[in-house]
Amino acid sequence: MFRTRDFILVLTAVSFLVMAIGVTVFTQWQTTEVQKTQLQPAITQDGEYPVVTVNSQDFSRAEKLQEMRDKIAASGQLSITAPEPVDVIEEVLASTSPVEVEQFENRLQLCPGFGAANVNWSPIGVQLEEAEGARLVFRMSAESELVMSSSSSSSSSAVMPPQRDILTQLPMRNVPSGGTFCIPTDVIGIATDGSLIRNNEVALYGIFTSSTLVGYALDGFPIYGSSPQVGDICGGVMTSEGYRYQISPQRETILNCYSAAPIRL
Repeated sequence: MFRTRDFILVLTAVSFLVMAIGVTVFTQWQTTEVQKTQLQPAITQDGEYPVVTVNSQDFSRAEKLQEMRDKIAASGQLSITAPEPVDVIEEVLASTSPVEVEQFENRLQLCPGFGAANVNWSPIGVQLEEAEGARLVFRMSAESELVMSSSSSSSSSAVMPPQRDILTQLPMRNVPSGGTFCIPTDVIGIATDGSLIRNNEVALYGIFTSSTLVGYALDGFPIYGSSPQVGDICGGVMTSEGYRYQISPQRETILNCYSAAPIRL
């Protein structure tokens, strides 16, 4: 026999099936309507648009002020007493030419009280040698005879070898300190022949090429011969071997300043 419970189960299953089919059909219909709405072409109307013409003519500030005064005077509504016309300086972008940069770099940095060095110096016998992180500037003293005395009436003597007479020590540097130092006197270095290098002796040492070592500045950096390079503000350039000064025919002095703290002779 067909029981009531089985009838209810069959009816419930059929109801769910009908609802599922109905939901599916409604969803497909709604999706189709949305797609039709999105694909509907937009209707545009052709029209005429006003054309704005921009006058490309440039006017100075003085011309614009005068034009405003003329319009106000023509209207007759206001009475304005205009001041006397003044010269108008137009704004110009600043530019620095290589010549201007060169002139700026040629300015000397002299210390207050700058003057000629009063140094008792003779280049005879002067030598330069690197030792213990410094560059020694020295002169060998002459051989001296040392008398050896004894208790007997006779005496003997021995000759002492020459000794180094240290004149000064120059620092050894490869990289500038990052700042500049003023020049206190006209002596700015020591030449390889032991003579003093004065800052105005460009013609004397400028005959050497840029590959020739002329001497050493009092801040420890080497000085080389003439080069077309202007260099930095002090007259130095950075090379693969380190920082160095180059004599330039574009400067009237060998150095404009020191790139590290110099010593005093």
